[in-house]
Amino acid sequence: MTLPLESFWKEKLDTTYQRTDLLFGLLPRGALLERPIGLRHPFLFYLGHLPAFAWNQIGRGVLGAGRLDEAFDVLFERGIDPKDEPSACRASLSKWPPVSAVLAYRDEARRAVRARIGEVLGRADDPLCTNERILHLVVEHELMHQETLLYMFAECRPGLIPRPAHMAPPASGEDRAAERVRIPAGDAVVGAAWDEIPFGWDNEFGRAYVSVGAFSLDSLPVRNLDWLVFLRANGDPPSLLPRSWIPRGARLFVKTVFGPVPFEVARGWPVQVSGEQARAYCAHHGGRLPTEAELCRAAYTTPDGARRPYPWGDAAPAPCHGNFDFARFFPSPTGAHPAGANAWGVEELIGNGWEWTSTPFSPLPGFVPYARTYPGYSADFFDAEHDVVFGASWATDKKLLRPSFRNWYRRTYPYAFTSFRVAWDE
Repeated sequence: MTLPLESFWKEKLDTTYQRTDLLFGLLPRGALLERPIGLRHPFLFYLGHLPAFAWNQIGRGVLGAGRLDEAFDVLFERGIDPKDEPSACRASLSKWPPVSAVLAYRDEARRAVRARIGEVLGRADDPLCTNERILHLVVEHELMHQETLLYMFAECRPGLIPRPAHMAPPASGEDRAAERVRIPAGDAVVGAAWDEIPFGWDNEFGRAYVSVGAFSLDSLPVRNLDWLVFLRANGDPPSLLPRSWIPRGARLFVKTVFGPVPFEVARGWPVQVSGEQARAYCAHHGGRLPTEAELCRAAYTTPDGARRPYPWGDAAPAPCHGNFDFARFFPSPTGAHPAGANAWGVEELIGNGWEWTSTPFSPLPGFVPYARTYPGYSADFFDAEHDVVFGASWATDKKLLRPSFRNWYRRTYPYAFTSFRVAWDE
């Protein structure tokens, strides 16, 4: 049975809130003021930011309802993405409000947003309300921040967040090494037309047709084991040590949300490194990072030139296709999802890690920051310091798996759930 539209969106918000609460529930209450990544605010900020963002977008931004809380609406309005930790310290606070006050604000904001869904749906003349765009925007923003929370969890001190008994342990089964696959020359489509999809962020629009020359691509991402060989071959320089690894004497461990695991468990997982480190690996092997357009061609086109909505075809995303949508709370060994292969046999183009590309994050032709309530969402990062990352990680909700979705990170940023593979010119 199809739910009435207002009920559908109330249920969608409630489901999103439930996962957010589940994730915050993994964190001990006394750890909310911890700041495991110096470039980010403490956890408490995100507890307030998600409801503040929703209210500021819907209540204040679209409906003109004014402030819900004079102080908190502003305090929690926007996060930070500084170049370095001194800049982050200047942008953050030394004293934060009590947890109880932030929780009360969260609950009030959620109730206020939920109560105004009908009013949003009634504003057919507002482009942010047409196709329920502002509701999509709020939900997807929270889904993306759920992933941010989890990679912050992975940086917490060992033992702080134990794995709940009902969550599956990390998989350490057989992985597969990559093979080089040739992708013939052809066109790629990056982005979407305005009327092609019901919702997209501003950077998705300006559908671009890109002529891509023939190239070769690794069939699978680079593994922790591959990186270890590379690291040893270069004399173990600290600049190439992944931030996701922990050396302890003669042994190595790999960080996860629930604390470090022995390297032997994670040897076949995609290695998590910065974009700059990934470039060094590719150069060492005589290759390079693929471009955004190359990965779009590999993922969404077929040898006969047809386009498909997912690398594997038309079927809706399912656990057999890849490690995404919180199917598990760890990466998978590479090659664990052959059903997700593209038309040429390249696997894991969606899931198991956001893939670094060599493409600086920039606007598509005709870019317009159409969301008047959030004009800087993309434009603030068109700075030649952020690169497009492609696909999805295990912590990416399936709502974000559309072909036009574009994500990005600062290329020096080592904390996100990323992966990469090598490309070669033909």
